[in-house]
Amino acid sequence: MKRLLILLSVLAAPVFAQDNPEASLKPGSVVKDCPTCPDLVVIAPGEFMIGSPPEAEDVDVSRGETPQVKIKIARGFMMGRYEVTFGQYKEFMRESGYQPPKKACRVWDNEFVDKDDATWENPYQPAKPLPEHPISCVSWNDAQVFIAWLSKKTGKAYRLPTTSEWEYAARAGTTTSRFWGDGTDEACDYANTYDISSKEKYPFSWSFSPCKDGYPEQAPVGKFKPNQFGVYDMIGNVWEWTADCYAGSHQGRPRDGRAWNWEGGCEARETRGGGWMSASERNRIAWPGRDPATRRLNYFGFRIARDLDATYTPNYDGAQIRRVTLYSGDIAKAKKFWIDALGYKVRLDNPAFGGADMAKTLNLNKDARAHFVILEPGKTDGPLIGLMGATGQQLASLDRAPDQAPKSGDSMLVIKVKDIAATFAKLKDVPGVRVITPPSALNGNGGTGVVGAEGTVLSPDGTRVIIQQVEPGG
Repeated sequence: MKRLLILLSVLAAPVFAQDNPEASLKPGSVVKDCPTCPDLVVIAPGEFMIGSPPEAEDVDVSRGETPQVKIKIARGFMMGRYEVTFGQYKEFMRESGYQPPKKACRVWDNEFVDKDDATWENPYQPAKPLPEHPISCVSWNDAQVFIAWLSKKTGKAYRLPTTSEWEYAARAGTTTSRFWGDGTDEACDYANTYDISSKEKYPFSWSFSPCKDGYPEQAPVGKFKPNQFGVYDMIGNVWEWTADCYAGSHQGRPRDGRAWNWEGGCEARETRGGGWMSASERNRIAWPGRDPATRRLNYFGFRIARDLDATYTPNYDGAQIRRVTLYSGDIAKAKKFWIDALGYKVRLDNPAFGGADMAKTLNLNKDARAHFVILEPGKTDGPLIGLMGATGQQLASLDRAPDQAPKSGDSMLVIKVKDIAATFAKLKDVPGVRVITPPSALNGNGGTGVVGAEGTVLSPDGTRVIIQQVEPGG
């Protein structure tokens, strides 16, 4: 097994309440941003091969584990030392007042079944979670709300780890199927997997680790040996949500470790690490799960990550800041709409974006080039916008039926504004803009009352623009 040249003294790693620049911390240092916050381990930058070699035992070609791709983690980051715990999530729920959308959680009740009464407080397995148990029965969306709350609470910019960061941290310098080796005989020293202890209580038909760890269900975090980076439970216990869309391949994955996400969202998010009830061939570093962002299972949880010295910047008043790429059939019309009609200003204008490689990716003509424009808000209350068109060739609009409900693949953007009436009054006089639905009441989740207003327009470049005015607390 390929190991790091210098193994970290992880069991005695000091915990810092950080005031000095975090970039100066040594790899393996442990940081807490508040007394009850999750521990964070400093992870050094480096390179690794994501995925599995084709000759590896248990490699699952159907999940795109192979061919491998080299990833370079250029900057150090911080990874949760443990999975987010039941106690930490309980504090979040108490302080934030978050009301999760009502959705059943999948548990084992003589069969795997979605139960309406199964929640993060009542996950069935375990029947009575301890504060140190990993949180479960939480969706990807629930994790995002937790992260936003923790970021605001501490002033630090938390997030889910990207798929590349997760696998890099899990491997911890190794190249084997698991960070302790290829086999499962030693699993009970390092991970809470589906083993003899679990099989005696839950005799599932799939493969198991031939050892006993003493935990037939979830185990409290940190009960097993850490990997060489000082991170615990990276295999087993609960599956962990990552920031990425599920891709089914590593071909095209960002080589710098960033999250790989689709514009307009994705049908499934990637999970990693396996769980206490998973077959042994899935309790491996490289095996990716795929589940909708709304899915809740009592063997799914998450851990957090953040960049070094990354501070939290709250959303500016009246707007949601995010970067979106819009594919436009006519880049000139698109720029005119966003700049002239809505008051954006050009931040970057690149008429030959990506060179020949990007042109090939977009299947452009031989002499055509991708044209990319980044726009930022001027006096408007919109997000940062990325427009992509083509010079020498038109790109077809993604929105085929503007009067019908959005479909997968439609170009769509949500903008939050302070005064929706004033915005629509301005837009109705803009040439090429078509109002699809005028402003109407916007209701909250779970049957709550009106929380604002929403309307939809079609911009000249074929983009469906959903415009919202959300009241405080909405």
